[in-house]
Amino acid sequence: MNRPTLASLDVTNFRSIRGHVHAPLDARVVLVHGENGAGKTSLLSAIELALTGGVQSLRRADPAYARQLLHRSADQGGVALATTGDGGGRYEAALTPTGAKSINKLDAADASFFTERSYLPQSLLSQLLQIYQDAGQEANSPLARFVGDLLGLNLLDAIEEGLKPLADKRNVRKIAGEWATAELRQSQAERSLRADAEARALLQEQIDLKLADLRGALAILGVDLPADEASLDAIEPTLAEPSDAADLERLADSRRQLASMRRQVAEENAAGTGPDASAGAGAAAEAFSRWVAANGEREATLLRDVAIALPEANLPSETGRFVDAARTAARARRAQAQAQATQARADARRLLEAEGELETERGRLAAIDNEVARLPGKAGGLASALAELTSFIEGETCPVCDRDYREVSDAPLVEHVHAKVRTLSASAERLLALGRARGEAASAGERRVREIEELRARRVEAPALAAVDRLGAELDALIARLDEMEPTVLEGARLRAADVAARRAAAERGLRDSSLAAARDMVASFAASLDLDSTDVELDLTGVVDRIGAALAEREARLKARLAARNAAREAVAAIRAATTRRAVFEQVIETGKAEVGRAADALRRAQRVRDRGIAVRGAVERVRSGIIRREFNDRLNRLWRDLFVRLAPGEPFVPAFSIPTASTHRLQPKLVTVHRDGGLAGGTPGAMLSAGNLNTAALTLFVALHLSVRDRLPWLILDDPIQSMDDIHVAHFAALLRTLSKEHGRQVLIAVHDRQLFDYLRLELSPAFPDDSLLTLELTRGPRRDTRCLSERFGYKEEALLAAA
Repeated sequence: MNRPTLASLDVTNFRSIRGHVHAPLDARVVLVHGENGAGKTSLLSAIELALTGGVQSLRRADPAYARQLLHRSADQGGVALATTGDGGGRYEAALTPTGAKSINKLDAADASFFTERSYLPQSLLSQLLQIYQDAGQEANSPLARFVGDLLGLNLLDAIEEGLKPLADKRNVRKIAGEWATAELRQSQAERSLRADAEARALLQEQIDLKLADLRGALAILGVDLPADEASLDAIEPTLAEPSDAADLERLADSRRQLASMRRQVAEENAAGTGPDASAGAGAAAEAFSRWVAANGEREATLLRDVAIALPEANLPSETGRFVDAARTAARARRAQAQAQATQARADARRLLEAEGELETERGRLAAIDNEVARLPGKAGGLASALAELTSFIEGETCPVCDRDYREVSDAPLVEHVHAKVRTLSASAERLLALGRARGEAASAGERRVREIEELRARRVEAPALAAVDRLGAELDALIARLDEMEPTVLEGARLRAADVAARRAAAERGLRDSSLAAARDMVASFAASLDLDSTDVELDLTGVVDRIGAALAEREARLKARLAARNAAREAVAAIRAATTRRAVFEQVIETGKAEVGRAADALRRAQRVRDRGIAVRGAVERVRSGIIRREFNDRLNRLWRDLFVRLAPGEPFVPAFSIPTASTHRLQPKLVTVHRDGGLAGGTPGAMLSAGNLNTAALTLFVALHLSVRDRLPWLILDDPIQSMDDIHVAHFAALLRTLSKEHGRQVLIAVHDRQLFDYLRLELSPAFPDDSLLTLELTRGPRRDTRCLSERFGYKEEALLAAA
């Protein structure tokens, strides 16, 4: 059975994600990292929207949340999730400014399981325990409804109510209205049946005596038929005409044939036989068969996988040279895929850097243009004219306008003109410097544009890059299998050649033995026609011929005794037929009476069985309810929750648990409490006894315990930044828990974190540990125009060669 697996996710303009993002998900563990606001929660909410058609955490906060799902800068968007395995498919939802429309989603049961047992949003982590703590003592509280659905107590209540009328026999008789009528009818039919049975028994004694005589006669005649009443029609034809004369004549013919066989057997024995060569052929065939049984399917699977992975490779058909050629081709294709993936990622990073550098150059060019526009264009010429004009200034009167400068300022006019000349000269020099800087900025911008165009032209899209990564991982696994299977394949080629040679030798030996085998077949066939044992004809052919002769003599003597027995058998058959005719009349009457008694008794038995079963089921309901409560809460859910909490918080003395009533009750009203590790109730809810960090740990472990307590309809576990207020010890234990869930319990784990150091730590702790294991990392970033980017990296299993050698 192939379990369903999340394969890939495409998100377009959803919540904080701007533009289109492709995220591969086809790995046992997927780690999502990004700064706050990069889109981690939006990415996980997109998975929930595609699978269920809604986002539960947003619905709880705002019933009109659907109008806020589309990114504010877009007029349309959507999410699409692909899955593989059993039930795999594509789940989609379209986004418009008015809301979201589901195109394809899970059925109601699977969608409810995903929302409640597979996906833990970040906002729900701090609310999960509070939801159960606020349940109170109401029989219809959220906790009581959850427990009733989990344990199926409502079904037990319905069974008890439906079986209540069966407690009183009078109510049962009312339900089965013909109970008393059946009792009276049974009593009358039993009295009549006893009288008819006595008369039939006398006739049966007479028939039994005649059958004993017939049995003795048939034994002498050798008629292989049962001596009973049902076989009389088959026995009579065997007694009609004697066949002894015909049998004696056939015996004479058989003696003549036997003499001819004796002569042929003597001739074949004189010829003799050669040495037996079948042993060597059998040993070679058996060795090759053992190899095929142990490795044939693995070899065929390997050849098929190589053909699929390397369709363009020209590989030899001989298995001895196939492995080495396939390994060389796979390594060359793997190096090509790795180089392509490395270049694609380098181009993607350089494209982001080049786009940022282009924006910087364009900003610098705009600043230069603004400054140039503010400077006078003819500052150099004006400075030269004013410098020449100073030689004509005498006193404080302006030579241009004849105005007395002392009316404007107390400073001398000559100094004012010199200051103006210095200012205009500086502006001219600045204008030249800005011109050179603008040329350099324009050249740099053109180079960045050309580089960006080249990078975009050879950019590899995210789905194609993910496909290249998967191809590399598949080729690594194929190379490892070729290395592992090479000795086995070479051994199979050797055994196949030995088997062909041994079969050829056995065929030659068979030709030499064909003559003697023909003689044995003829004797065996003759013995079979006489119903004699010929199993040892291969070892003692002469002895078989002698036994055939003795059997023919014995049959001749037995024919004479059959004549007297035939007449005695005819007389017994006639007497039996007369007695059975009289007995048939009584049997018809008896069968009628038995049918009447059986109908009445069967009706009474059915009614009593219904009543007995109903009483037994009703009495077991209370015991079943109590057993279910203890098993599901004490022996299963509480124990699992305790084990998970203690594993993540080993230093916390108080452990959260469900408290259930000790006595049997019609309605179950469990509560959340804390239990001290040394025993006994702590007397408070988890919110009153645990710290903030351990409260989050309790909520997280409760969610995981509920996920593991039911059948995994969907083997996915998606957690949105669950590590809140945890210290390093809690984080280390949490990483070990995730590793156990992924690698031992077969869950596909998808976890989002915003802390970079935690992301690097989880990537190391959850790295692949065996050949089929895999890890994907998704890093969400923002581009120069605030569009969302998703960079993926796949990690496969690689054996540590240095440690293995050590």
